[in-house]
Amino acid sequence: MKQYMYAKPRLTQQKRTPLGADILRFARRLRGYTQAESAAHYGVEERTLRRWENKEYSPRWNDVVGLVEDVYSLDILEVIGKINDDDTTNH
Repeated sequence: MKQYMYAKPRLTQQKRTPLGADILRFARRLRGYTQAESAAHYGVEERTLRRWENKEYSPRWNDVVGLVEDVYSLDILEVIGKINDDDTTNH
């Protein structure tokens, strides 16, 4: 009787996309903006941005991308990559 060796599945750690709140806060701090400055440049109330960053409300994805790319002049994918890199080095 033949014995078959099955390859063990490789366990790779899947990186999750960070929450919009985490992306917004990270990008804002990276650029050195205050919440008031960011909100004014994007055209929302400071209270709205604060609620997004504090996870009281979830921002729409197009608002996250708009703030990151239009206000902070950063590439959204690079920001997500930097957040994931920070998470893996801090754990």
